[in-house]
Amino acid sequence: MSRKYVLGLDLGTTLGICRVYLDGALDAQALRFEGNIGSRTVGVHGVVQRFGGLDCIGACIEEPFSGQFSSVKALFPMLGAAALACELAGLPWSTIHLSKLKIHATGNAKKPEMQAAAKDRWGKNLNEDEADAAWAAAFALDTSLFGA
Repeated sequence: MSRKYVLGLDLGTTLGICRVYLDGALDAQALRFEGNIGSRTVGVHGVVQRFGGLDCIGACIEEPFSGQFSSVKALFPMLGAAALACELAGLPWSTIHLSKLKIHATGNAKKPEMQAAAKDRWGKNLNEDEADAAWAAAFALDTSLFGA
C-alpha cells in the first residue's frame, strides 16, 4: 500500500529532510554535507531524487535568508539544485520563509519552541534542521499547498 507524503527540506551544511505523510506520521533525518558548494548542490539534488518518489505529492523548501552571506554563497545554489531536481522529477515544489514556519508551528517561536511543538505534534524529538523540514512539509499539508 502506498503512503502519500510531502517532502520538507531545510537547506544548509546540515540538510534537514522530512517526509510528513497524509496519515500524520513522519520520518526525519539530517545529512551533513562537507566540502565545497559543488558537493552541497549535488547532495541536495540527490536527496530530492531519493526522497521525492512516486508517493511524494510535493516538496516544500525553507527559503534561504537573503541577508546572510552564507545564503548567497551556498544556500541559494542549493535551492536552485533542489528546484531543478523537483522539476526534472515532475514534482511540484514551493518555498516557505522561516517566519511563516514559526507562525505555523507556534505563533512565532524560536527554534527550541518549534522543536517542542514538533514533539507535541509527532511525538518525536527532532533536531533544529529536522524540525524546520518537518514544519515545511506540515505547512504544505495543512494549507493544501499541493492539493492534498
